[in-house]
Amino acid sequence: MGKISFCGLIVLVIIINGCCFERGVAVTVSYDHRAIVIDGHRRVLLSGSIHYPRSTPEVWPELIRKSKEGGLDVIETYVFWNYHEPVKGQYYFEGRFDLVKFVKTVQEAGLFVHLRIGPYACAEWNYGGFPLWLHFIPRIQFRTTNTPFKIEMELFLTKIVNMMKEEKLFASQGGPIILAQVENEYGNIQWAYGIGGDLYVQWAAKTALSLNTTVPWVMCVQNDAPDPVINTCNGFYCDEFTPNSPSKPKMWTENYVGWFLAFGYAHPFRPDEDLAFAVTRFFGKGGTFQNYYMYFGGTNFGRTAGGPLVATSYDYDAPIDEYGFIRQPKWGHLRDLHRAIKQCERYLVSSDPIFKKLGVNLEAHIYYKSPNNCAAFLSNVDKLLDANVTFNGRTYNLPAWSVSILPDCKNVVYNTAKGWSLVSNFEEVVKCQYSVIVKPGERKEVFLSVESLGHAALIFVNNKVVGFSYGNHDNANFTFNKKIKLKQGNNSVALLSMMIGLQVGLEGEYLGLDKSSLANSSLWTSGMDLPINETLIWYKTSFIAPEGNGPLSLNLASMGKGQVWVNGQSIGRYWSAYLAPSTGCNNSCDYRGSYDASKCLKNCGQPAQILYHVPRSWVHSGENLLVLHEEIGGDPSKISVLTRTDQEICSLVSESDPPAVDSWKPNSEVMSAIPEVRLSCEQGRHVSSINFASFGTPTGQCGKLSHGLCYAQNVLQIVQEACIGREHCSVPVSTTLLGDPCPGVLKSLAVEALCTPQ
Repeated sequence: MGKISFCGLIVLVIIINGCCFERGVAVTVSYDHRAIVIDGHRRVLLSGSIHYPRSTPEVWPELIRKSKEGGLDVIETYVFWNYHEPVKGQYYFEGRFDLVKFVKTVQEAGLFVHLRIGPYACAEWNYGGFPLWLHFIPRIQFRTTNTPFKIEMELFLTKIVNMMKEEKLFASQGGPIILAQVENEYGNIQWAYGIGGDLYVQWAAKTALSLNTTVPWVMCVQNDAPDPVINTCNGFYCDEFTPNSPSKPKMWTENYVGWFLAFGYAHPFRPDEDLAFAVTRFFGKGGTFQNYYMYFGGTNFGRTAGGPLVATSYDYDAPIDEYGFIRQPKWGHLRDLHRAIKQCERYLVSSDPIFKKLGVNLEAHIYYKSPNNCAAFLSNVDKLLDANVTFNGRTYNLPAWSVSILPDCKNVVYNTAKGWSLVSNFEEVVKCQYSVIVKPGERKEVFLSVESLGHAALIFVNNKVVGFSYGNHDNANFTFNKKIKLKQGNNSVALLSMMIGLQVGLEGEYLGLDKSSLANSSLWTSGMDLPINETLIWYKTSFIAPEGNGPLSLNLASMGKGQVWVNGQSIGRYWSAYLAPSTGCNNSCDYRGSYDASKCLKNCGQPAQILYHVPRSWVHSGENLLVLHEEIGGDPSKISVLTRTDQEICSLVSESDPPAVDSWKPNSEVMSAIPEVRLSCEQGRHVSSINFASFGTPTGQCGKLSHGLCYAQNVLQIVQEACIGREHCSVPVSTTLLGDPCPGVLKSLAVEALCTPQ
């Protein structure tokens, strides 16, 4: 395949502390109208989704540690039925699918677990998490009052609950599991089942409760969840959500931190300020449990990606990126928010919020512990206009679309707008072949039209490719129209149709071409000339993994569409030839105003994905086997292996931001009288260079910062002296230190730095 080259990528970080429960100590878990109650105490809980199969066991502890340092109390995960029971009655809980090990890893970190058993998951996962064998049970109908389906669902629910009980993983046994979920977003489709859907909801809840987990059960997006099952909200905003009973707490099980990536689409991302705004509005208006979907998205290895056209990367613009590195400034922005919310916890759990209107689009939500002891959330929900408001005799500036947190009803410790205070498996499912006879004297040029319910197809005429057609995520079906030439006599027309997310393998996989044991098999051919731009072809080569411990990625920009394996492990599917539309992206995205998945896009005109994650634990010293199945044509000689070694960090702090505090603690003391830019590298790295520093009116966003019209001189040198060679550093946002390039103008200090291994 040619020589494989190596080059570097970039990463980012910041660190804090936290602890949630004493491991091994049995506790009771219940709820009331305000919150989840743990051992008799109401709790404000911050949660994040990490799906264990979208990473590897070797990386789980690091992901969970960074989640804890980011201020989380709870790790949430689905349970994936199709991989745990690939054959009816035959179970699999090993490797990436070792659920017990994952839950125990969370427990060892001192965090809680929300186990969303389902067993329907959705999650952009292959077949929604249902095993394919389920489809072939006679007379079965999914997710309704159908006896064959209910029998299998109850068996799997019981299997998972009993596993957790046997390992003593529920909170009442000293374990970390404090919540469990049955079904998933069924309310979105329940109407289609009529009375059968209504009865199914009742049955699912009753079945779950009968398993006696000793922890509360939830049903997300289920307004008719029967008592005592808690109904919860999913969405970009859930501040207006109200539970279906006054005895249930206001819970948000999926706060979308971004959106998933699909082949043929630009990259969606969600501005940090809007995400923080949504979270703070939720807690300000009575919420006490919120989960980020995803906190770490990870990778759709193998055939785990569902459809239509979901990419292999499930990065989700999450606070921890696909490779396990902290994404700044999102991670740090949220960490500081979590610290501010925790400072309000004793108020949030003591009373319901009192609403006070402060003006047009201006409001306060106040929590009282006593008549003179309160916390407040001041909101400006206007999409354009900043405002000054008067509250408790003081004046506060509220940027548009922002919330300020006052844990003592006096001092702002955080504002959401400026809070830096511190599957597409396209498998060979069916091949259709037709014969066309052209008689002497007839026309040889005809019009071929194909209407497909599949997701993609290769079209052959007389064993030669004449076209490749495909749909997109929103409308996977497609139509192919083209004039073709036929010869006299018999002509063959063949269609190779490809579907997404089905567990159907390629012939080469059945032969074992992806395995090291067949690397020298006579099934492979070799020669001087490497075939390129050929359809339906297998390639293999070997490569030496670069030194180090960091994750790797394959650059498959030169390839068309197919699947890839490293040492027999499926990295997933690629589709580099499918470009996103060339329009619709902006260099920056205004966080103000309601967000949806199409609002903020980047990488227009580019492939959705060219880099494919290879976990470090999947390679070894010496030669490693790389195997590809290319479907439509590419150039494998240009494939390269990349290693992530460096880390970019970024911070932007205004003079008006709250003073810096020390690491994340609910009652942190103020450590400085003025705001500071704080930089922190991953463990084992130090600041090696300052790529940008500006004090004044810098513009842009992290990665694309530039000087504004007003900026001080010598700031770069000041920051370099404070930070180069250090793992952590801070620089006061002070005109005394940095100078005053524009008196009377509100100024900010923006810094971008590079961390490298020590």
